Amino acid sequence: MKVRKNMIAIMLLACVGCMGCAKEQPKTDAGNESKSEDTRNTENGTEPGNTGSAAGKQDFPEKFQETVNGVTFDTVIQISEEAELGNLHQVTATLQQPDIGKAKAIFSEGKTVTEEKNETGSGEDGIEYPSYTANYEDGAFLRASTVLVYSTPVFEKVYGAFRLDNDYNADKYSKDAVMEIGDPRTIFDTVLKNINGAGYQLEETAYDYYALDHETMEKEYRAFDKSGQELGADTLSWGAENDCYFFTAVQQHEGLPVYFGSQDFPEDGESNRPIQVLYSADGIERLEVSRLYSFSEPGETVSLLDFGTIAETVSKKYGDVIGASYTAKRAELYKMPVKQTDSTYDIKIVWLFEVTESGVDSDTGKEYEYTQYMFVDAADGTEVFF
Repeated sequence: MKVRKNMIAIMLLACVGCMGCAKEQPKTDAGNESKSEDTRNTENGTEPGNTGSAAGKQDFPEKFQETVNGVTFDTVIQISEEAELGNLHQVTATLQQPDIGKAKAIFSEGKTVTEEKNETGSGEDGIEYPSYTANYEDGAFLRASTVLVYSTPVFEKVYGAFRLDNDYNADKYSKDAVMEIGDPRTIFDTVLKNINGAGYQLEETAYDYYALDHETMEKEYRAFDKSGQELGADTLSWGAENDCYFFTAVQQHEGLPVYFGSQDFPEDGESNRPIQVLYSADGIERLEVSRLYSFSEPGETVSLLDFGTIAETVSKKYGDVIGASYTAKRAELYKMPVKQTDSTYDIKIVWLFEVTESGVDSDTGKEYEYTQYMFVDAADGTEVFF
């Protein structure tokens, strides 16, 4: 089981000088990895505009800076340091599901069940699947269906103090600290054993973590009632026993991260990664596992196009739009599952582009700017759709 603390080599040396940008950005949540313990920087001396040639030589530029068909490319290129770009293969995949019996054995141990339900639901393509829910006397609950969720009351308290999405404040916490509850690498290995023990087969994984110290959580805690009024935190106490880690993790295959976004939520930020874990001195307080894949045996080797050719596809999409300007700020290499008609997925190797559109609203006359995403097949240069 291969585990990486961080899978992304942000291949731009200038970023080392602005560590504030390396934190998770609250709005886009895109491409914001914590500092890797062994980040690899390409040192091929590629000048802006020179995309190199054979991808197998791993000579993609660190940054691509050109204007193509009116589209500005000021693009940081992100590639997992684990990936062997000359050794990628065609594969297909199927979605994994937890094993309800195994999940119950792990998370129900030593607990008293107060309520449980065994049901069925309709998944992708209308296929029926078993669904199990249990509530426990200590306030914890377990849900195992197409996803796995286990949670305790500790999570509800921490959720008010640590936020990755709305009212983002994750940048208040350390992504490097080691707390007394244990070494994060060892703890994450334990988490993976529980995930696989619940019926998944998860091999390559990359994770980031936040060290949630009780002092910061006490300062950051906020909670609201149903009317939106903020509740006081006078009844809560915070001490060293509340210290915990929050992990976010993504599945990898052949060293590349497996894309985990959706049509409605294309951002590839920490808040929607398929594995989310809260871990305290008492063990797992929250575990969410969704959209993990099983891969077929490798087929033919996939050759990647040079980045300049890929950029042309992006420029053709945005270059002819009147009244707006487009800047491609980031491109990250992913393995992207594309749904087929038989409940399988064709795994494409794609570049995810983060593109900023800016202009003036024709109705209000006000300037605007927002981020959108585009996916380009790294092997044939065509746009990829969900």
